[in-house]
Amino acid sequence: MNKLLLIVALLVSTSKLFAQPQDDSYQYKIDLLNEKNNKVNVSFILPKNNLQRGKFVMPKLIPGYYDALNLGQYISDFRAFNKNGKSIAAKRLDTNTWIVSDLKNIAKISYKVSGGWEHLMQNTSNGKSTASMFKKDSVFIINYSSLVGYFEEIKNRTYSVTLKKNRKFFPSSALDYISKNDTTDIVSAKDYRHLVDAPVLYCLPDTTWIKVGNTNVLVSFYSKENRSYSKTLATKIETILNNQQAYLGGKLPVNKYAFLIYHEKIPKGMMADGLEHSNSTMCLYGSNTLDRLPEALMGVASHEFFHILTPLSIHSEEVQNFNFLNPRLSRHLWLYEGMTEYATIHMPIKQHMINMQEFIKNIEGKIKGMDKFNNKLSMTEMSTNAIKMQDQYMNFYQKGALLCLCLDIRLRELSNGNMGTQELMQKLIKRYGPEKPFKDEDLFNVITVLTFPEIRQFFKDYVEAGRPIPLKESLLKVGLDYNESAKTVLEIKNPSASQLSMRKAWINQ
Repeated sequence: MNKLLLIVALLVSTSKLFAQPQDDSYQYKIDLLNEKNNKVNVSFILPKNNLQRGKFVMPKLIPGYYDALNLGQYISDFRAFNKNGKSIAAKRLDTNTWIVSDLKNIAKISYKVSGGWEHLMQNTSNGKSTASMFKKDSVFIINYSSLVGYFEEIKNRTYSVTLKKNRKFFPSSALDYISKNDTTDIVSAKDYRHLVDAPVLYCLPDTTWIKVGNTNVLVSFYSKENRSYSKTLATKIETILNNQQAYLGGKLPVNKYAFLIYHEKIPKGMMADGLEHSNSTMCLYGSNTLDRLPEALMGVASHEFFHILTPLSIHSEEVQNFNFLNPRLSRHLWLYEGMTEYATIHMPIKQHMINMQEFIKNIEGKIKGMDKFNNKLSMTEMSTNAIKMQDQYMNFYQKGALLCLCLDIRLRELSNGNMGTQELMQKLIKRYGPEKPFKDEDLFNVITVLTFPEIRQFFKDYVEAGRPIPLKESLLKVGLDYNESAKTVLEIKNPSASQLSMRKAWINQ
């Protein structure tokens, strides 16, 4: 009799385990506490549906990284169950997709996820900042794009993720985590795009909060060898952000931002890997000591933080509705990366952080950087074919930045110094915003309406047709002489009044 009662109790318990309530969201559970052999257990409950079958997807690509990642490579032991715990057919189609039968009767799907890397010196096929890392007793770096997926037939749903973790670990992220108890945290996101756009660093906390205007900025640091270093980094970052705030008109367009910084000791030299997100940046650094880390972080922090303008606040429908399996790329990487990089080199001179000679040196660096690429290519075509043209991609940070420099000076010229790229970006933010994308094919015409008719020809010539950018004539307007053969830039000794006036409008000098 006792054995019979025990069997009944086990059956009831199993039924409760699998017959969990469904709603209209994806309900995920991720077990970090019981990581084993570089793998963690993941399971989820589907949103309510009446589907006979469906295709489960892990991302092939993610926004901001223009090469195939195939994040399904980290998934194994994929299984589906009904409410009685009985297996339901699930077949892997390829690296990133699975076909699952009888979707409407599935109570739970489970699988294992492998870490994408264990050490910064480890050779991997893709950038480490796009994958996840599991070190049970020290640190977890979670990129949800490598742990969480979705069904193609059930998109645009909210996500609730419950994480089981070490009681001493603290989550650092742009998303808000709720502590259910010492070993359980819960986080929610309005949809898949917002979830994968916010990585999290789990470890013993070394965090510092700073306030920049109305924006709360978290600096979270992990290093096995070094503790209590976040304050040092935060002090450096605060200087940059205060100047960026002034450069952006005195107000930042985000309420919260997170810098997640992982450091690992390596024998010699320095290596870095990172990826920007809408409200956070994941930075991975390897070095023997921390001596050079603060300065190395400054350039990265400045560039990545400027992405709060684009693509966070200004982006196309292709970014807003990103297809993680077969993406159609936007034509406007010149804006997302080129304008961001231009702001990164323009802000320090405009805010008097560097002198004219240092600024000229930065311009010359971009000019010489273009030599490595084919500068006759259309930047719009490069954008839509970025996956196929990886050998040209880095030119968005060279030619793209210089293109935006020329655009800035042209706008200043047409407006008698009153409008440049800073003001243009503010106009675009007011017109669009984080949840209102622009139509890819309309952007040039929209900018023309917001500025001057002549700007449409600028885009036709230098962005769409791939003509050599008008660097010499642009720099001449602000009293700088560009020697094309030597690739040097010099100040004109006796600039005219109009050149001085344009320079003042351009860089406050």
